[in-house]
Amino acid sequence: MLVGPVGLVAAWVSGCPKPLFRLAFLSVRFILRVAGVRVIVRGTERIDSGQTYLFMSNHQSNIDPPLVFATIDREIRVLAKAELFRLPVFGSVLRTARFIPVHRGDRARAIAAVDKAAAALGEGNDFLVFPEGTRSPDGRLLPLKKGPFVMAIKAQVPIAPIVLQGTRRMMRKGSLRINPGVATIEFLEPVPTTGLGFEDRGALRDRVHRLMAAGLESSTELR
Repeated sequence: MLVGPVGLVAAWVSGCPKPLFRLAFLSVRFILRVAGVRVIVRGTERIDSGQTYLFMSNHQSNIDPPLVFATIDREIRVLAKAELFRLPVFGSVLRTARFIPVHRGDRARAIAAVDKAAAALGEGNDFLVFPEGTRSPDGRLLPLKKGPFVMAIKAQVPIAPIVLQGTRRMMRKGSLRINPGVATIEFLEPVPTTGLGFEDRGALRDRVHRLMAAGLESSTELR
């Protein structure tokens, strides 16, 4: 509520959302630091700064989206549920940042949102998605939705899988309280989609699921 209006004005003056993103990164990092959240990041050497990616992360807590968003530190677009765009100030921030609303109860509009996101991804805009579609209740990786993989195939951009650990205890379901702790974020080896077609979406999803599940198991053993 405090940073949003400032970012909106800065974005309007500059004619682009870049100032809004910078303020968002700074504010999220400040809040996490004040809350006692420490982040350990691994695997950044696997990410090419000049490449567009569809970043995919597992999901354990409401704190995950801002945490991963600030860690990636790019002008990332997000597919967000349409209800969030109706919130005062926050909805304006999402629209200015060029996030794409998803109407989850309307299949035709949801498909249209994926098509719009695929077009933006193909134009060089990085995206972040949480392909499980909901938070895991026990930390184990849930089945992944096919939509994001169709999106990556249409745009012919690589998928950058991310495994996130430690956040489930930081912000429990139904609570607004952020508890101190240590979160680990690991960027896995990107998965190419060049040359893949619509019929490959299932195999691509299975491959990424295996990578993320193995990464979660490995990161659990390291903790």
